[in-house]
Amino acid sequence: MPPSHSPSQEALRSSFNQHASYQSHESTPRQSVADLAHPSSSSSAAAAARNSAYTHRSTATTTTTTTDSEDSDFDVADDHQPFLGSQRSDPSSSASRTGKAKAKSLSRPSSSSRPTSLNKRSSTTSIKMQRTASYKSQKDSTEGAAAANAEVDGDGPRTTVRRVGSRASVEGELTFDDIFDPSKTLAENKSLMISAEMDRMGMKRYAWCIWFLCGCGYFIDLLWAQALGLIATQISYEFYDETNGGKTGPLQTAFSTGLTVGAFVFGLAVDVVGRKWSFYLTTFISAIFGIAAGGANSFDTLCVLAAFLGFSIGGNIPIDATITLEFLPTNRRFLVAALSLFQPLGVLVCSGIAYGFIPKYSCESQEGCTKADNMGWRYTLYTLGCITWLIFVGRFFIFSFRESPQYLLARGEDEKALRIVSSIAKTNKAPPPLFTLDDFNEAARRLGVEQVDGEAVKAARKKETRMETAKRSAKDMFKLFTNAKTLFANKTMARVTIIIWITFIADFWGFTLAGFYLPQILRAKGAEQDTSISTTYRNYVLIYFPGIFAVAFGAAMIEVPRLGRQWAMVVSSALMAVSFFLFTIVNSQAASVGFNAMEYFFQSLFNSILYAFVPEIYPSQVRGTASGLASTLGRIAGIVAPLAADSFDASDPEQQAKNILYLAGGITLLCPVALALLPYDTRGARLH
Repeated sequence: MPPSHSPSQEALRSSFNQHASYQSHESTPRQSVADLAHPSSSSSAAAAARNSAYTHRSTATTTTTTTDSEDSDFDVADDHQPFLGSQRSDPSSSASRTGKAKAKSLSRPSSSSRPTSLNKRSSTTSIKMQRTASYKSQKDSTEGAAAANAEVDGDGPRTTVRRVGSRASVEGELTFDDIFDPSKTLAENKSLMISAEMDRMGMKRYAWCIWFLCGCGYFIDLLWAQALGLIATQISYEFYDETNGGKTGPLQTAFSTGLTVGAFVFGLAVDVVGRKWSFYLTTFISAIFGIAAGGANSFDTLCVLAAFLGFSIGGNIPIDATITLEFLPTNRRFLVAALSLFQPLGVLVCSGIAYGFIPKYSCESQEGCTKADNMGWRYTLYTLGCITWLIFVGRFFIFSFRESPQYLLARGEDEKALRIVSSIAKTNKAPPPLFTLDDFNEAARRLGVEQVDGEAVKAARKKETRMETAKRSAKDMFKLFTNAKTLFANKTMARVTIIIWITFIADFWGFTLAGFYLPQILRAKGAEQDTSISTTYRNYVLIYFPGIFAVAFGAAMIEVPRLGRQWAMVVSSALMAVSFFLFTIVNSQAASVGFNAMEYFFQSLFNSILYAFVPEIYPSQVRGTASGLASTLGRIAGIVAPLAADSFDASDPEQQAKNILYLAGGITLLCPVALALLPYDTRGARLH
């Protein structure tokens, strides 16, 4: 979330204007099954042969009888949400359920109902319904038989058969049939298995490290945005002639342009080149150009460096939110919203550092201001650059970051994804993963689709010439870029995407207007301001500190059963819009600080939930792209909004101020209206 406005006119306007805030169902239909319900005799024979082979493999499995074991129970996502980037997970799942669970036996479907022939022209919808009905019928019958055979003294022991390839334990652990959903695609079923592994490991060492390091990305997001606002006055003194009388607008424009381009480029990069290198590059580039900006000897050079600095920072929110989401267990996803706790901390730390350097090492005015007399803003940038470099060192040298298994699955690298899950389990000192490549193959067999042999593909690629490799890489890159069409894969997905875009545009439009024109609004209403250094920094603390509590409140709100993500965003965005209208009654410095704090509280509350919700709603192959595009549109709106506000008649300053506030609040009201039209909520849903 961008920094809110503060009582200092010049520093505040620059600071607020430099904000740095920031599934789809697989579009290719599965092959249909022609003879699902009534296979031919030849098909039945083939199916029986496969079943015999499967049964022979199963002799290596373990059948164990237990009592009082917990039952793993996972609801299946509704069929009208085929694109949903998650699968519903029962709140009373095995991780939190106590007492005895009902007897349940899991077995594979009988050969008589397996798909035996493929017909690509068959109706996908009807086949889905047949698969689901057949699967449920088989499961109910096997559960009933097991319950009858295993019943002892009413509740009886429970028999759990573990498939070959799975390490499902007999004490309530997940099995293949707990996760497998015949109404979903092969890619979605694989993703559900990986998500189940993350849920099983829980919030352990690796997940906490990911959360903290991604939180540091949020931290530097507003650390640098606040810095450019605080040093604007000193820059205007030192480069007075170059800035046409102290106008630092080009610096703000360069930084904002960099933020916009960075959000778009890194949003795509996180889905094209992977999470890992994007995770490294944002902090590395920020550190290099941040330190270099402190040594700029001209205003033009400073603007160029600020543009590259903004470019790297612009990708932080899409990347860090996506990475955190994919490594957290389902019941801890509120921590994605809690990442925004680091943003007001970044503002406070930056303000403290600037307060230590700028008053002591700065010119009093532009008259005779030289570099030697005005080193305070440079020391500030050097310090912030070193902090950013330390974060990069922590990410690259100290922490061993593994590529996201969800990203690897989207690229078809199943074996590598499973190896990484196993590696994370070792880091967490957790039991080995339950699911293996055999489970992926079994899912493909049940769905009647072909599972690609990853090792065979690798072997074939080793024989390629350099030209063939280059052509293949170019084709793969083009396919990944065109994955953005997934955002409009069907009517429901298109509806969600349009709602998200409207929300980001209205959100950025509103707080940009309020922040950019705040000094003018206060002058028009006759509010006398104390602009002393001590008062200015005191007010920063009063305004931004409540944002920490707002983020914590937002992280709690999204887990309320009847509220969830959707209605928490509706309520918080409506309150944010109302706070803009209330600015019309400001007539004193105390009121200015109070309404600043109130607006920033609701802004922080809303944006913390919004930034967590967007990556949840999309599948892994376009998760970063979706977040990056939404952020890009929002930042463009933030650039256009002041131009629209300039069209108001300036002959009556007080009326102009009111018109600007009405424009900010009115456009922001589009957020709750649009979000109320979302078709579903992602609370408690497992990622795809």
